[in-house]
Amino acid sequence: GVAVNLLISPHYFPDWMMEKYPHLQKKRIGAPGYCLHAPESKDLLLRYISVIIPPLKDHPALHSICLTNEPMNVEEPCEYAIRDWHSWLERKHGDISSLNARWGANYSSFEDIPLPNPFSPDFNLPTPLRMDYVLFNQEWFAGWHKMLADAVHEIAPDLPVHAKAGTWNFTNDSDVHVGVDAELFAEFSQINGNDSVDYYSHGQAEFAQGWIDSLMPYDLQISMKDMPIFNSENH
Repeated sequence: GVAVNLLISPHYFPDWMMEKYPHLQKKRIGAPGYCLHAPESKDLLLRYISVIIPPLKDHPALHSICLTNEPMNVEEPCEYAIRDWHSWLERKHGDISSLNARWGANYSSFEDIPLPNPFSPDFNLPTPLRMDYVLFNQEWFAGWHKMLADAVHEIAPDLPVHAKAGTWNFTNDSDVHVGVDAELFAEFSQINGNDSVDYYSHGQAEFAQGWIDSLMPYDLQISMKDMPIFNSENH
């Protein structure tokens, strides 16, 4: 028999939906290819889960649900993301005076704090604002995945779910802003899912074969939560 790993989060929505809701067409890097903060994209994904999971959930070949393929949340600011950002800042800091003291800033309110634009030339400046943005994006993106996982488990409580995150996003310090965190992803998963690479170096590196690029993030994932590792797109 064949074990089926079903990917439920489409890379792109149909043209009619993007035309009906043009605000879903935000500049992004990575998958999925539409605004994740907008309520319309969330609603469609949840409706999709409610339709596709019931007829498949008891099929003997169904191994697990892959929530996303190589997920990253690198998106230009939108009104919904800005609201989420301000709410997150308030929950973390409590009041604006505490934030100002920690950041060395002088904001009048949380609403005055801009949401960093990852496409801005000054995005990578090492500031307290950017550090909080990284934490916000990681927590929000994991919460978005948990929303999908919870929707699956409302229909099929025992069906394992995972995300096929690129292992390089777990271990590269230059990727912390993309929203992929091994510890937070483990919380909504029953399998440590990933998309890993294991290339031959052809004499250009210390080892002939790049085993470290796979095994180091494997160790990281298993240390976050002791559950099986599934590299469902092994390169």
